[in-house]
Amino acid sequence: MQKDGIGKQPAIRRIKGKLAGLPAISYALGMLVLFIAIFAVGSATFLTRYNMLTIGNSAAILLAVAMGQVFAILTGGIDLSVGGIMSLVSVVLMKTLEPLGFWAYPLSLAVGIAAGFLNGLVNSRLRIPSFITTLGSNGIFMSIAYMISIKPLSAPSSSFGVLDIVNGTTLGIRNIMLLGVLVFVLFFVIQRYTITGRNIMLLGSNEKMSWLSGVDIFKVRTIAFTLSGLGAALAGVMLASNLYSGYPTLGTVYILNSIASVVIGGTAMTGGAGGVLNTLVGVMVMSVINNGMNIIGIDVYAQQSFLGVLVIIAVAISFDRSKLSVIK
Repeated sequence: MQKDGIGKQPAIRRIKGKLAGLPAISYALGMLVLFIAIFAVGSATFLTRYNMLTIGNSAAILLAVAMGQVFAILTGGIDLSVGGIMSLVSVVLMKTLEPLGFWAYPLSLAVGIAAGFLNGLVNSRLRIPSFITTLGSNGIFMSIAYMISIKPLSAPSSSFGVLDIVNGTTLGIRNIMLLGVLVFVLFFVIQRYTITGRNIMLLGSNEKMSWLSGVDIFKVRTIAFTLSGLGAALAGVMLASNLYSGYPTLGTVYILNSIASVVIGGTAMTGGAGGVLNTLVGVMVMSVINNGMNIIGIDVYAQQSFLGVLVIIAVAISFDRSKLSVIK
């Protein structure tokens, strides 16, 4: 057995060795069951119908942004601009609802798609690392949102009927949850049944092999970040419609939460492993944790610390060190 310099096998390597025979998604499913049990014992209201609907409501929004984020991560990159895109989209939606009505929705989605496309273009054509590209663009998108409106915008009462597209119900089921299901199906089909989806997986697994196989790496990266922009735009529209308002910092919390959902679900930060189905389970874990910690009264600052630790542990277990010669 290979050992490190002090004669002991590294802890993370021991953990990975014991779990190596299990599919990545099984860890997330185990966590989901564990946290449901913990919060059910900790609070009698956790498993009530009302609270389950609350979890489903928040999960639908997180699912949309995480569905986009996973495509960026599958390439071996990351999208730190999803919060800025959500914020910008929310402001655009609230600003255009009254004059455009229903057409404010496609306009807002187009803004998010364009933002994602620009991220992909800068990352692939200028060869600027995705971390730097999206960190910078996140600030740009939030700045544009501030320029549109420095204060929160509320939906005009005349547009409440339009917002029922998201906030209404169909056959007794909340539309926002149905939209979450549709978003999942869309991204699942893209990953599993399209050439683009397969190329994204191949690129994340081995960029050199992708190039030798004739894959247009620039095009694939651009599409991946465009899809991330679409996911963030959908989430921004859903969240703003649900809150009947939009403001320039609306999506900030979803940066960490979307990344956490992806890695907790078992998608490797180095790319090429995991995907949409894993992320669905990761979203459920995150939604249960966020809701449960609020119900049992854990301090909001302590919650962020816990989520940070959880992300580090998830990345440590799923991280493929063989793809990197140096850990930076």
